[in-house]
Amino acid sequence: MRIGALLAFLIMMLSPADMARAQDFQTETDCQAVQHRAERGDAKAYVDLAYCYVRAAGREPDQVKALIWLRKGVAAGETEAMVELGNAYFHGADGVPVDRRQAMRLYARAAQAGDPNGMHNLAVVYEGGGGVRENAALVRAWYARAAMAGSSQGAFAAGRAYLNGYGGRIDTARGVLMLQRAIEMGSAEAMNAMGRLHTAGRGVRKDPDAALRLYAGAAVNDLPEGMSSLGAAHYRGAGVPIDYVEAIRWFQMAAERGDLRAWLMLGFMCEMGRGMRADAELALVMYRRAVESPDPDIRGPAQAGIDRLDGLDDDEYGPIG
Repeated sequence: MRIGALLAFLIMMLSPADMARAQDFQTETDCQAVQHRAERGDAKAYVDLAYCYVRAAGREPDQVKALIWLRKGVAAGETEAMVELGNAYFHGADGVPVDRRQAMRLYARAAQAGDPNGMHNLAVVYEGGGGVRENAALVRAWYARAAMAGSSQGAFAAGRAYLNGYGGRIDTARGVLMLQRAIEMGSAEAMNAMGRLHTAGRGVRKDPDAALRLYAGAAVNDLPEGMSSLGAAHYRGAGVPIDYVEAIRWFQMAAERGDLRAWLMLGFMCEMGRGMRADAELALVMYRRAVESPDPDIRGPAQAGIDRLDGLDDDEYGPIG
């Protein structure tokens, strides 16, 4: 199932994961065949033809024509076209002004017709992603419906909502089931989240070996958070012997992909000389990357590291680990 990535080449999508779209039509020959189908009235070809106009090799990008075919798809009742056109209205594109209400209407039409991506994107908007007033109960309900309709992103988001009590009471058992459903659909984010549950023994048995396998699965699927979790396991000796060098390797891979928790850990290891030569100047560089995080659990320790190395008084955060 495609997850709404056509307009990733025109606009930013609701979620980075939405950008992963199979390269179905890469040549002009492929696109000519799709165009013939679309021009004969095959509505199933409309979104594919729109995709050809923005991505296929051998064609000049033409956003206007892409949007024309998306509108034809909407008129024909194609839910994928509704989602893609909704994305265009959500962020704006050539020929489409930003109109979050119109985006919601298109997502809702797709959702009511059973499209899991329409359900997922509708939940994103209700979560406050489009300037619309947040409605946590509807967010949780639509993520859960998206999960049941086959959305791995919906299952992961629903799992988090149940585990955190977002939109209703905490329901750890249902949260675990949702994460498991997402894992079965290949969600690296859910693998990492389930690994953390096994590390903490929350809702599942405390099992460092199972956690390590899940972190490794997330890392193999190129999830920076999974790489960072795998680094932390090697750092702490959770399921494997303590190995600072291996921890650094995974933290570096995560940091290169933008994971700020990994930058924090690299800063600490560099400051303390764990697995590498102590280097206060280099540690400061790493802490200054980590302090950009909006997460106070990362930003606070990073700022404390900066203060220590700058000779300022320590605050409530001491050295990590």
